[in-house]
Amino acid sequence: MEEFIDQTKTLVGALGCDLFKVVSGDISSQPKGTSPAPSWAESVLFEFRGQGFAGQMLVTPSGEIVVKKGSKARLKTTPTIPKGTVALRADLVTSGILLEQQDALVFTADYMFPSVSSAAAVVTGASANGRVSWRLPDGRTYAEWEEGQNASPIPIEDEELTGGAI
Repeated sequence: MEEFIDQTKTLVGALGCDLFKVVSGDISSQPKGTSPAPSWAESVLFEFRGQGFAGQMLVTPSGEIVVKKGSKARLKTTPTIPKGTVALRADLVTSGILLEQQDALVFTADYMFPSVSSAAAVVTGASANGRVSWRLPDGRTYAEWEEGQNASPIPIEDEELTGGAI
């Protein structure tokens, strides 16, 4: 199995995909002498709050989903939590990314998730649809924001494509 994983990492890396990339650490601070990464500077900030949890999530221009350091995940889980999320939460606790403090699990570093729903499930401790859970400060959901991002009209200026009439 390890050989298969190594070959898969090599293949997707050669294709320019970062499927196996793990990011942790504080993305908001840069080492001295370096300029901030432009993708972090133009990130969009979402929030997801409820009883026992309060998370902040960045979506970078390249589409990376990052839960910010200091976000609080619910300490107790519900019966609806997916088994994969239970395992991920356990891994995050073991690695020190999630640290139990008072009545919550606190993110000690920024952490990249594969999807908005997996980020929401880890934060809430239950099954969650991240597309409707994460919200912008103006109240729009991630799904509404994403729809707005994809709704940009594409101007057609080539007469050959339009047959001369627009």
